[in-house]
Amino acid sequence: MKRLVTLACSLALFGACGSDGGASSGVNATPATATTSTAAPQSTVAVATVPTSSAPIAVATVAPTSDATDHTTESTDDTDTSAARTTSTIAGVSTTDASSRVEYATVTAPVVPTETAAIRADNTHPDGVYYATVTEGGDPPPAVGSVVFELVQLFTGDACATHFGPEDQDSCVNDYGVETDPTSTIEVPLADEYITVADAATQASLRISGAELYGLLHGDDPSAGAPKDYLYSGFGFIVTVAGGEVTRLEQWWTP
Repeated sequence: MKRLVTLACSLALFGACGSDGGASSGVNATPATATTSTAAPQSTVAVATVPTSSAPIAVATVAPTSDATDHTTESTDDTDTSAARTTSTIAGVSTTDASSRVEYATVTAPVVPTETAAIRADNTHPDGVYYATVTEGGDPPPAVGSVVFELVQLFTGDACATHFGPEDQDSCVNDYGVETDPTSTIEVPLADEYITVADAATQASLRISGAELYGLLHGDDPSAGAPKDYLYSGFGFIVTVAGGEVTRLEQWWTP
């Protein structure tokens, strides 16, 4: 009887272990990617490892002083600090802004030129205003916190009809069209750019941070401050390149 009990316990312990004798592992969670009108970027979110140290932490002891004077320093900065400033970090993108004024504040819609900058086959991007959509990052994928855009040349109004000609009227449906030969790509780190998104329901332009856009493109829910029922849509962006860098990403609502 004692041998039967011992055998049952051994079997129970074996069932609680993996095939290699270790504890069974949990389900590995992978970051979601957003679905837009173009393919959303797919990247692996890097997880930082916090180093530990076995060395003891020295705590300095400060002797009390007999002076009972309050040493609180008064600020001489006249800046309005009524809006709390916070630092948000999403998948490696860090921004510091007034939380009550940045995410999803309504701003002026982008100025769309009748003709955006021509695309160069050598994949260079001189300063100018371009039109682009989010695309897949390729192999290897873009760096964490960056997004790849595909650039094409946009024509609107009469410029569209002139470029494509009367024999190709279908290219200017809704009064705009794009030239897809050639195309170009550009990887943009989402950090300090001026960024807006378009609300599909209201056509409003809403300013957000780079961290917020990166999260939306990877399937995250909008943060606090977004319009009710807001969902990210894959509209194209008016992209401004100045000084060799992308400085503005303004999503343009289109039918």
